[in-house]
Amino acid sequence: MKDKCNREIKNIRFSITSKCNYNCLYCDKEGYVQQGRELTVDEITKICYILAKILKVKRIKLTGGEPLCRKEVIQIVQNIYDLGLYDDISITTNGYLLLEKAQDLINAGLNRVNVSLCSLKPEKYSFITGSNSLPRILEGLKKAQDVGLHPIKLNFVMLKGINDDELEDMINFCANTGYILQLIELHDFSDAIGKTKEIYDKYYLNLEKIIDDISKRAIDIKVRKDMQNRKVFRLPNNAIVETVHPSHDFCMGCTKLRVSSDGKVFGCLYAANLGKDFISDLEESISLNKYEMLLKEIIDSREPHY
Repeated sequence: MKDKCNREIKNIRFSITSKCNYNCLYCDKEGYVQQGRELTVDEITKICYILAKILKVKRIKLTGGEPLCRKEVIQIVQNIYDLGLYDDISITTNGYLLLEKAQDLINAGLNRVNVSLCSLKPEKYSFITGSNSLPRILEGLKKAQDVGLHPIKLNFVMLKGINDDELEDMINFCANTGYILQLIELHDFSDAIGKTKEIYDKYYLNLEKIIDDISKRAIDIKVRKDMQNRKVFRLPNNAIVETVHPSHDFCMGCTKLRVSSDGKVFGCLYAANLGKDFISDLEESISLNKYEMLLKEIIDSREPHY
């Protein structure tokens, strides 16, 4: 199914909980605060089934909050895998519970993982996340690699005056470990969560010059056209750096729908006000045709944010 800008929906980003065990400086809860009750495991499974059957999507990423804080996370992954409709199941996590859950996750059908890693220095990591757990995170990353989760991507949000001096350290770390570095530009905080703009104003760093410098060093450059036109650079030390830089091109290459932990489906990652409720319909026995009409309405609401 395509939107008015001829963008086909190919990926689902599904929040399975709003709970999190961290308090990161830059967190804006993806611009949405849970308003209703948390979806049950069966409801999550049903929505995943409906989206795959109607939209023919094959890729799904589970998010939060912190998805590994959801006690049924292994069962959720298993249920999605058992649908037999998704070729790629991934999770984005802060990594705190990865050490103990990595094996169960891959056994349940998880393919890969994105781990937020804002610094390799314990004091900076603690300042940004509110958690003194960097050694545990690094252990969890190694465990995830050992059990076969692949690829492992590190989400590195650059913050001016805090961790912007660590880029080369992160690149070398990824070159040595085989992880992929996702260089992420801090985006403006959503009004939906009632957070002030002070953190954004203080720590925002435009990545255009940094991306330009990386491109000059790269021995290979690719563009992921089905993933918001993200550029992927391979550097001489074989480190792979993927860039997440909000822009018009970013929006024009977007192929994602987002689902909240309380059952709203959003056509745009940045526009929580465009969400439509699936919960009330899930409580009824209705045909896929009605869901198709609802999804068409959501997808038609998509506009380039930039």
